[in-house]
Amino acid sequence: MNFWLLLMIAGSLFVVGVRLSAFFSGSETGFYRVSFLRLSIDAHTGDTVAQRLLWFVQHPEFFVATTLVGNNVANYLTTVAIGFGADAFIHSGGITVEVGVTLLFAPVIFVFGELMPKNLYFRAPTKLLRSNIRLFQFFYRALLPASMPLVWIARLLEKLSSSPSSQVDFLLGRHRLIQVLSKGHEHGVLTNQQGILVHGLLHDATRPVAEIMIPTARILGQTEGTPRDVLLEYAGKNHLTHIPIRRRNSSADWFGFVRVLDLELGSGSADSMIRTMPRIPADATRLMTLLAIRDSGESVGVITDGDEVLGIVMENVLINHLMNPLGVQTARSSTGMVVDANTASTEVLP
Repeated sequence: MNFWLLLMIAGSLFVVGVRLSAFFSGSETGFYRVSFLRLSIDAHTGDTVAQRLLWFVQHPEFFVATTLVGNNVANYLTTVAIGFGADAFIHSGGITVEVGVTLLFAPVIFVFGELMPKNLYFRAPTKLLRSNIRLFQFFYRALLPASMPLVWIARLLEKLSSSPSSQVDFLLGRHRLIQVLSKGHEHGVLTNQQGILVHGLLHDATRPVAEIMIPTARILGQTEGTPRDVLLEYAGKNHLTHIPIRRRNSSADWFGFVRVLDLELGSGSADSMIRTMPRIPADATRLMTLLAIRDSGESVGVITDGDEVLGIVMENVLINHLMNPLGVQTARSSTGMVVDANTASTEVLP
């Protein structure tokens, strides 16, 4: 083959290969740096470019597979280009010459095909991704036959994995949300108390509610059928605002509670004022428990394991665990007890 023609082919392939390497390497970095919250907001306002990017955010396996296949294609083109160039200058160099020339050009490929584009996309991910989304969609469709098997393998491994995709999405979403809130706090958008609440929601909300419940052996309450005056005297003695109620002939079957305010202002029997506590499974999270209590319209919930009652939990205790800035929360519950988050121990307040 003509020397100059071979040199032109080698040069063209090398430029295309380095350009593709820069594009896919930079896009991968930009994808993990872009503000997904901002993309979602822009997409819901009708921004078509943001909608295209948001689709890849919702289907990250296609984006990763496309960049992986695209980078391999780019590396193959640069390798072929170096081989053609070596053959153009040294006709009988063999594999040793090709390897030597490849090592010689490796710094150029690394700087212009990896380092510089990654740095640019790191600094301006949204702008560069938005400007190149059409080109990326073209390669996504062109490389789909090669990338689809990788997507299938990823989905198969996801099904076999012990961590479902929803949990992974939750963890990624939580990490992104933390980044957003950190930036908001730096710029004065998020106050300290709001930051404490968010910290509680992200870190304590998913912990089991059984850790902070009041065990049945430590509940200060009465049996159904107890007269009004006895309940009021008991509440005054133990500084209670809510009195848990258990079934007759049972020491652990707690099912409801009476508000002291209702006893003082109402005119009916004490049993008619009993409010039924929502039953919450012991493996429920603290946030799920708080939502269940709020949905029921009550302020106390009973924690159960099947038909067995394990304890009760107060709405204000749950809220305190989300609002307390310290890792160990101590709160006065409406049953007149101090509840420690780590030990779930209780004691009567003087």
